[in-house]
Amino acid sequence: MENSELHRGLELRLEALAQRIAKLRQRMRTAKGTKRLDELGEIEELDRRFDALAKRLQALNREGPGFRQDVKAELEKLADDLSGTVEDFVMWVDSNYRGERPSIRGRKP
Repeated sequence: MENSELHRGLELRLEALAQRIAKLRQRMRTAKGTKRLDELGEIEELDRRFDALAKRLQALNREGPGFRQDVKAELEKLADDLSGTVEDFVMWVDSNYRGERPSIRGRKP
């Protein structure tokens, strides 16, 4: 079995991240103001995730084929899913938080 066939799930994830980065870079060319900054931040975060996942895949490919390596690859993919979801949620909360404290009854003070 060739290394290119190992851990196909992680390779697909890397391809998907690369496509998202490319689309964001195209949209960023026409974006202005805060939208451009938001997209730049998202590109930077996706690049960081891509690099980290690529390093993990290279390390797993050096170990060779096997059940243990396949399980590790799936765990790496799951960890990337969870960290990406948490980071997206935190960014969403940060961008939507206005610093106002809601009252107990749901009305603004």
